[in-house]
Amino acid sequence: MRTHLHAIFIAALLAMPPTAMAQQQIKAPFGMQWGETLDRITEVVSKAKARIAGVSTVGDREALAVDGIVQEGLKRTIFYFSEGGLNEVELQYDREDWDESRVGSWVTTIKQQADRKYGPGRIFADERGEKDGIQHTLRGWIWVQGFVSLRLVHYTAQKGTLRMRRISLHYCNG
Repeated sequence: MRTHLHAIFIAALLAMPPTAMAQQQIKAPFGMQWGETLDRITEVVSKAKARIAGVSTVGDREALAVDGIVQEGLKRTIFYFSEGGLNEVELQYDREDWDESRVGSWVTTIKQQADRKYGPGRIFADERGEKDGIQHTLRGWIWVQGFVSLRLVHYTAQKGTLRMRRISLHYCNG
């Protein structure tokens, strides 16, 4: 009986698509570890020659905003701390010189890369609308592994010639 269950388990593993077996673990970006302190992250950021834009309180968490981390299109990184430890990293991107079509293709590429690394993501937001003359679009995907998740968010808002756009990746623990 035990050999029979072992054979079924091996057959099930072999039947899985290669991407399911090769999924990577979602980890905090930049080689950081969940639970690191604000002081430790500040030290690492300073050594990387990035600039601390500010520290604030967001809800019941501390948030450290950092500019100047070198990565294509990365405008700002926000590190969130709960109970003294790192529990979320938000990477905010923009390609100011790109039109919406090119940005949409870039977001699709990011999503496909995450799908390959972490398995298929699922849509958690898909909204379009207008309020007070502002046209907005929100698309979001999420990948979850245990208590860790990655969210990709693409948000745009436009009123007349004024346009705001944000593409962000949120690495969350807990």
